[in-house]
Amino acid sequence: MVPGNVQVLDPACGSGNFLYVTLQKLKDLEKEVILYAMTQGFPAFIPHVGPWQLHGIEINPYAFELAQMSVWIGYLQWIRNNGFGEPEDPVLRPMDTFECKDAILDLSDPENPQEPEWPKVDFIVGNPPFLGGKKMRAELGDEYVEKLFELWSRRVPAEADLCCYWFEKARSLIETGLCDRAGLLATQGIRGGASRKVLNRIKESGNIFFAESDRDWVLDGAMVHVSMVGFDSGDENQRLLDGLQVQEIHQNLSARVNTTQARPLRENLSLAFMGDTKGGEFNVELSAAAALLQEPNPHGFPNSDVVRPWYNVANLTLFRRESFIVDSESR
Repeated sequence: MVPGNVQVLDPACGSGNFLYVTLQKLKDLEKEVILYAMTQGFPAFIPHVGPWQLHGIEINPYAFELAQMSVWIGYLQWIRNNGFGEPEDPVLRPMDTFECKDAILDLSDPENPQEPEWPKVDFIVGNPPFLGGKKMRAELGDEYVEKLFELWSRRVPAEADLCCYWFEKARSLIETGLCDRAGLLATQGIRGGASRKVLNRIKESGNIFFAESDRDWVLDGAMVHVSMVGFDSGDENQRLLDGLQVQEIHQNLSARVNTTQARPLRENLSLAFMGDTKGGEFNVELSAAAALLQEPNPHGFPNSDVVRPWYNVANLTLFRRESFIVDSESR
């Protein structure tokens, strides 16, 4: 694939960070091709890679404008820093490949919600918004959520994280030949529960060829853990999981025994319960918990009565991470 012909879409582009990096990588690849061609005796050709190959969808008007500016500034910087001279016209140009709209729900006709169209591209990249199913109504409003659920009801479970709608839309474009590959970020919850059903659909119509199951990520100034997933129609033969070559990447983003195919055992009926459910955000940082557990109290009771280790299924089955919580019911 020629770098100058590649079309890339970020359907939740924000201020353009992913597209900025994409353009830098495409320009680097083009430069490598130019230099190699010169060493083989071919005449130098004019660079063709530019912002016009990038597509963005963003619902926030300010971010929509900022993304285009970020991409153009990055383009001009690359040209100058890599010895390709100065552009004759350094003015930032408008980009008709960017759209300011909702990427997953078209309400231009409120009585007849539609699935928004995404452009035909070679690759889709991005970091769609994370929002748990239980928090959607508070953040997006009942009317919006009801229409979203109704439109996508056969493809995305209502309990799934908001980012899953971007995964399903990208999958459908790959299935219909409107895109070759997609690489998206997700909350770690995509590895299990309702959210994992979008990965099931990806495996049914194509395959996952790349994944980072647990990666540190800075989001709004806070360190969180995310999953990264690359998928296609199944053409890619190599699989890369957490930096290692594997034979297969399962829907839970593991390469071990495929526990996603596990079924309930009749013998275990009535022997298990969903466990405790937090009544609020009572988590305690590990350093704070360690300090509290060593401090005495005037009444003589230890803090360990209420500062207790807390585990969920992910801690037990996927990774071990020390976590503490204030549990007043244990007193």
